[in-house]
Amino acid sequence: MENHSEQHVVLSVELRYDLSECDDDNMLVIDNGDHHRSFRRLENPDHMHTITWRLTGNAIDGEFCALDDDEHPGFVWLIRKPDARVFHHLQLKGGKTLEIHNHHIDKSSEGTWYYQLFARFGDRVYGVPLTCVAGGANSPNPSIKNN
Repeated sequence: MENHSEQHVVLSVELRYDLSECDDDNMLVIDNGDHHRSFRRLENPDHMHTITWRLTGNAIDGEFCALDDDEHPGFVWLIRKPDARVFHHLQLKGGKTLEIHNHHIDKSSEGTWYYQLFARFGDRVYGVPLTCVAGGANSPNPSIKNN
């Protein structure tokens, strides 16, 4: 097996439109629309990848919704939830940052997981839009893939 280093990936999260423009059609955009991330297996079982989502740009005045919000959680896994041994320590830091650890060290942690984010801007909540498609490879929904 090749020796792969830990990665710390920081993804910017912005609004598609500035606040007050197209309020009903606004949505969150992850890393300018490049919202699929792949990670290689780590050789050292004590290492992990870190993924951070940060509200930036025109979304800087918002806050990620609480992780335990029933209707709009700041972060939620879609379709299937990965094992807690793979992704753990999901934290909301100061309202503007979400972070999770990806412990990808063997074949059992391989897979593709889809997720959604929600953030609050005053009395409005915006999320990453979801799209139903046939086949995971074609999905525009945000994902984390462990190779």
